[in-house]
Amino acid sequence: MARGCKHRWYVVHSGSIFSDSPGCIKLNSFILSCTLCLCISCTQGPKEEQKFWALATTGVLTEYNHERHDILEGVERTDENITKHENLLNYWWGIDSRDGLFFVLDWLEQVGHRKRFDEMGQYMHTLTDEQFSEMIGKLSAEDRSSWKIVQEHWSRLGGKSLVGWDFCRYIHLCRRGYLLGYLSEREAWNLILPKARFLQVAFDTWADLGDNYLVGRQFWSLERTEASGEFFQQAYERLLSDPGSPWNTTPWDLNLE
Repeated sequence: MARGCKHRWYVVHSGSIFSDSPGCIKLNSFILSCTLCLCISCTQGPKEEQKFWALATTGVLTEYNHERHDILEGVERTDENITKHENLLNYWWGIDSRDGLFFVLDWLEQVGHRKRFDEMGQYMHTLTDEQFSEMIGKLSAEDRSSWKIVQEHWSRLGGKSLVGWDFCRYIHLCRRGYLLGYLSEREAWNLILPKARFLQVAFDTWADLGDNYLVGRQFWSLERTEASGEFFQQAYERLLSDPGSPWNTTPWDLNLE
């Protein structure tokens, strides 16, 4: 998508509750309480620097798409862009309405890819190395790749699971929902900020969050990883290395309350 676009930076200013078992995160009560607190107590809306922090969570995909890091909708609201992103949202997510958007947001919040990732990790630990090798040897290349991602990363990620992958996409969809008129600006921020706060507690740095996003994408699709994984990795590395990137101009530990 937009590979031929000239790279351009848009400069921005600067309790999760984990269960004792690896790979399992108790999200629901924390998320709902954050949402309620935001709606009740933040009637003036988030500060500009808090907005920029939240938008930076989608940095890898935004950078890959050569879109803007500094505005909620990500791109200018032109007829061409609206038509383009309506088609993309329908193609990749099956979303063509406000109800459809909320259906997918609910799935990402409650389930996402982290549920399957954790189930696979837990099952993997019941197998010997020989049994695991025998099992994946019978699978398609796509499924075998997912199992290898689990083998490589599940224990390392622990309670984080793939929540970065799931919630960064949640925030991205809220941005798209605002662009397409499925959400008002206030609705979008009221959905985004609790997820941003959760991610800030769950992860340690922008690099940590971005790594989780990339692992999740590899787990999701071997086909898409082979097609564009290199470009996503390059986007991630630019965000880390360029002094003007949102990850280097927005401090990780910014107060989001």
